[in-house]
Amino acid sequence: MRNRVGVGKRRGYMPGLDGLRAVAVLAVVISHTWAQALPGGWVGVDVFFVLSGFLITSILLSEHDRTGRISFRSFYVCRALRLLPALAVTLVLGVLIAYWLYPGSASDTLTEAFAAVFYVANWLVALGGVHSGLLIHTWTLSIEEQFYWTWPVALYFLLMVGSRRVALAATLLVLGVVVAHRLMGVSSFSFRTDTRADSLLMGCAVALAASAGLIDLLSTKIIRGAAVLAFVTLGLVLAGIQPMSMSGVGYTVVGVAAATVVVSVALRPVRLAARALSWHPLTWIGQRSYGVYLYHPLCLALLAPRLGTDGPAALAATLIFSTCAAAVSYHYVETPFLRLKERAKNRHETATRAPDATAVEALRTA
Repeated sequence: MRNRVGVGKRRGYMPGLDGLRAVAVLAVVISHTWAQALPGGWVGVDVFFVLSGFLITSILLSEHDRTGRISFRSFYVCRALRLLPALAVTLVLGVLIAYWLYPGSASDTLTEAFAAVFYVANWLVALGGVHSGLLIHTWTLSIEEQFYWTWPVALYFLLMVGSRRVALAATLLVLGVVVAHRLMGVSSFSFRTDTRADSLLMGCAVALAASAGLIDLLSTKIIRGAAVLAFVTLGLVLAGIQPMSMSGVGYTVVGVAAATVVVSVALRPVRLAARALSWHPLTWIGQRSYGVYLYHPLCLALLAPRLGTDGPAALAATLIFSTCAAAVSYHYVETPFLRLKERAKNRHETATRAPDATAVEALRTA
């Protein structure tokens, strides 16, 4: 149940990707609990989007390499087993906490829960719906799920009609359309799928470029220089230094930086970056980052009456409680379903593996 990247050549477990997940979720938690300490903590969301695009595309390309097709049934069964159990717990707990401690926002929280079930929470916010419930953070999950609904079909079609490079060109074209759409001044651009899909597509593009052998053409000096520039860019934005408009190319710049970090950690490892992000405490949190993201607003809601909603005390307590909640969830809620996911994937791989095919290891979790 670890990250295994198999794009273009065999690659083993990449702990740096889990470390990157940890940094992303910690940035989000800090921005929600002590905003002044990390004004640009929202960057963590875009890092997650890039990772999702990269990892999901890696899974699909690996299966296509192995079998010549993409099983949508297997893909969606695996996604459901990975995502739904912890989400269901979060929605139930969120509604219960709202009715118990925050009756004034209980109705909004219930509405958000229903929207999250159907993965349209981002549009609920973007179209002027509720903004004050305890489950508003599920908007990011909705954007990712909408990506899961559409991207496998689109990728399969692109691979049917052209090469990996054709698929890459089409992906970059759509990415440009997303940026142009945002430049038109669309309202609520932060929550709309059509204006936030560029980071997801950036991750897809990296996986396609690696599969087409394009990233291997870059020199080590270029990779290292790009990695340094990417880390500096993300650091500046995290610190609240944003020289560009987020409604324009800002999100895209962040997405490019995050995609470059993925390359420097997973595909063409830069030693210092890969080692730093492979630090065991980071990888441990990264493997449980989904739960940390889901549960941290609920932990903050429980702690807020005593500690407030912003400041070092709120941050420290929320980090501790949400990490513990995520660890319990990972062990008792997510892991049993992840085992089912592994068995379903293994059965599918056994049933579809051709005798003379070159097996390319797919990603085990995303």
